[in-house]
Amino acid sequence: MKKTILFDLDGTLTDSQEGILTSVKFALNHFGYPIPDEQTLLLFLGPPLVDSFQEHCGLTYEQAEETYKKFRERYGTIGKFENKVYPNIVDLLAKCQAEQYTIVLATAKPEHFAKEILDHFELTPCFDVIVGADYESGLLHKKEILEKALALCGNPLTDTNGRRLAFMVGDRKYDIEAANELGCISIGVTYGYGTETELKEADAEYLCDDVDEIAQVLDLEEMLVRR
Repeated sequence: MKKTILFDLDGTLTDSQEGILTSVKFALNHFGYPIPDEQTLLLFLGPPLVDSFQEHCGLTYEQAEETYKKFRERYGTIGKFENKVYPNIVDLLAKCQAEQYTIVLATAKPEHFAKEILDHFELTPCFDVIVGADYESGLLHKKEILEKALALCGNPLTDTNGRRLAFMVGDRKYDIEAANELGCISIGVTYGYGTETELKEADAEYLCDDVDEIAQVLDLEEMLVRR
């Protein structure tokens, strides 16, 4: 029975901070809204931006929607490529392919942007399933995105011994909380945008400081499944 590994995108596979935050500032500037301090801006990395504009900028839902549309003007043309793949990600994906995992992208970024980014970095062939946010259908939050991704895999979450066969790798509490709620093995990465404290409080089963440690966790779990 094949195991499944699901990856977040921003802060897990790629460092997209520059493009996202520059586009956030562009949108807020356009409407004359105050720009939060740098520490607060980091909180925009992960959750849906319409939520973040309301929570961190005090915008109404209507204002947040309008600001998000302006964000997309810049991000959709320039910002999405102000981005880089983290070291050793390509090797990790190759390892997962060699071990015949079902490899999934599950991101709260709009799906068409996610696909364009994977294409840009020539990572698309590594993935069996790609699921991102869809604002028109209301698919916005990580739990629902993860549920859809798991359904598309058609892979049960446990083997006959009760061992879970699905891993979720992400850098924010939203990834970990969704994974835990849906019965996945949660792997929090500290090199992304969430803090170690945030990931611990979300009850990540494993914490990894770099990509090589993710591979070590997969090897450890492989040994535990075989026992």
